Amino acid sequence: MLMPKKPQKFQLTINLSVLNDLGINLYSNLPAVISEIVANSWDADAENVNIQLEKSGLKMIITDDGCGMNYSDINDKYLHVGYKRREAGLDVTPKHKRNVMGRKGIGKLSLFSIANTIKVESVVRSKSKLIEKNGLILKGTDIEKSIKKNEPSYTPKVLNQNQITITKGTKITLSDMRKPIIGNGKISKKTIGSEI
Repeated sequence: MLMPKKPQKFQLTINLSVLNDLGINLYSNLPAVISEIVANSWDADAENVNIQLEKSGLKMIITDDGCGMNYSDINDKYLHVGYKRREAGLDVTPKHKRNVMGRKGIGKLSLFSIANTIKVESVVRSKSKLIEKNGLILKGTDIEKSIKKNEPSYTPKVLNQNQITITKGTKITLSDMRKPIIGNGKISKKTIGSEI
């Protein structure tokens, strides 16, 4: 029996195409997608979440007043598909001591089931002092191109500081909708502001 001269190293890799099965095509209805976003706001200790729908039904904006995400949070947690807060010892939120809702780290992918373009703006503050602000744009069509090219990762577009329009928390803008968001055959014209 031939043995390798030195121990072999094995590596498990996951192709970007798995994103389709994990989340991009996993959700089919709007309430499930919105519940994922609100769960993230809950986990960020937000006290208020505001959901706005454009009259055209082709854009939705979700804003919360939570703790926001710094560069590391966005890169290592938000953009890390499969990141599990509980396994990282973050099963209770720091401010309100809530049990976190996020479980599998794939809910953010659900946004692509209703929109092709996702803009994320996030601002971290300490009382009245600005600590950090970050933003990025993810495009479903660009992710699909990366999948077809067999690329190992996807790099979203970074927003300039002056493109970030909030002063606290996180704002997610869904646009380039896969289909207009309608209810009972009519476009919703209502702005929903709700407290958690």
